[in-house]
Amino acid sequence: MNFQLARGQIHALVGHNGAGKSTLMKTLGGNFADYDGRIVIDGEEVALHTPKQALEKGVAMIYQDFSLIPDLSVADNIGLGRDPRGALPGLISHAALRKRSAEEAEAVGIRLPMDTPVRHLGVAEQQLTEIVRACSQNARILVMDEPTARLAPAERRHLFDVMRNMARNRGVGIIYISHFLEEIREVADVVTVMRDGRIVETGPGASYSVPQLARLLVGHDDVTAGTPPTSRLRADAKPVLTLEGLSVAGRPPVDLTIAAGEIVGIAGLIGAGRTRLARAIIGDVAAEGRVRLAGRELRRRTPQRSATAGLVMVPEDRKVSGLALASDIEENMAATALSSRFSRFGLIRAREKRALVESLIAKFGIRPADRRRAVGTLSGGNAQKVLVARAVAARPKAMILDQPTAGVDVGAKAELHKIVELSAAEGAAILLISDDLDEILGLSNRVAIMVGGRIREVLPRENLDRASLLAAISQGAPT
Repeated sequence: MNFQLARGQIHALVGHNGAGKSTLMKTLGGNFADYDGRIVIDGEEVALHTPKQALEKGVAMIYQDFSLIPDLSVADNIGLGRDPRGALPGLISHAALRKRSAEEAEAVGIRLPMDTPVRHLGVAEQQLTEIVRACSQNARILVMDEPTARLAPAERRHLFDVMRNMARNRGVGIIYISHFLEEIREVADVVTVMRDGRIVETGPGASYSVPQLARLLVGHDDVTAGTPPTSRLRADAKPVLTLEGLSVAGRPPVDLTIAAGEIVGIAGLIGAGRTRLARAIIGDVAAEGRVRLAGRELRRRTPQRSATAGLVMVPEDRKVSGLALASDIEENMAATALSSRFSRFGLIRAREKRALVESLIAKFGIRPADRRRAVGTLSGGNAQKVLVARAVAARPKAMILDQPTAGVDVGAKAELHKIVELSAAEGAAILLISDDLDEILGLSNRVAIMVGGRIREVLPRENLDRASLLAAISQGAPT
């Protein structure tokens, strides 16, 4: 394929999960040494066989899956590989490193807790750390792979301002990979569409409508690019998941009940406390208060005990806390359901496990359809499907879905929405956390507005539209 990027241009690269976008960009980033063809930067043909070589030629990468070091601070991650020397040989001046990292973040309008280890950050702050690190390397070409997948609307708008400033004022060429088609139209000067490892079309960003881009992505007109219908809730549905005075880290207590077959969305800005609440529900972080599942209180909760009882969670960070990347699709899919569905007297019923996994691979449209394929080799969207399929395989009474469609394309998102609605129709109580307001509105029966760790109110879906929901989550939030 042939691909061109101009100085100071924002060039969007779009396509289905597995279309080859990330592979093409990883080649540019020096991750694949055995490529054919030519790479020319500023008229000079370059050989990019390692990430270091790519960086030396001005190519900086922000990957879809983070490449941060969890135990190092934000400042250390930003300055990694560019450590200022200390007073003695072999020592690092940490004060100078922190000061420089803070200045580099300020230069792009981003504020971060420089002394905090990255593992204690939320996903959005980790994403912003990646952005500052890439911007600090004096890049001529910046590749951004799904940078807004985990950002709230306000953070997305700020990122676009940063991108425009880098492109127009500093002459940086930006290759922007995203599945958010409305964002593509808003920010991209040029759009290139890929399908099945080939470039299908390239044209001005403003010339495409969202339906046109969706059709180009899938290659036909049968695509669900709009909002899925809200699942129907029975009037006599019984409570399944109940939170009674659940308080995390001294924040206000939360009371919430979700009935069988009901989807309750939690809407809020980054830092509102949604993920921390979800982790407290399953026992991953300490909390006061009670959690009841089908009327039974879950005591001494841990993620494993909660899953055994029928309460499972799909975490927002699939790479760190969701999937075993070195294991295959089958082992990942069956992990949660292993004790409840596929074992008896300590023996694994391998045939039943294999049959279910194969059916889920087909149901979720996972590509390649090979149960022995290592999850770490899958595209981000297909890996996300494996994660959601693992929760469904356990046949839970209640599911917590934290950003379940982050980083997936329009077709895969529609497929996942149908799976969520089917799970609800089969009686599961679902708590949905998403930064995609259209997703919240399209799937939820009720929407909980969360600000500052407190659920301010819970509203029926029919009382909300996108504008009123955005206003509700922004009201009283820190600026």
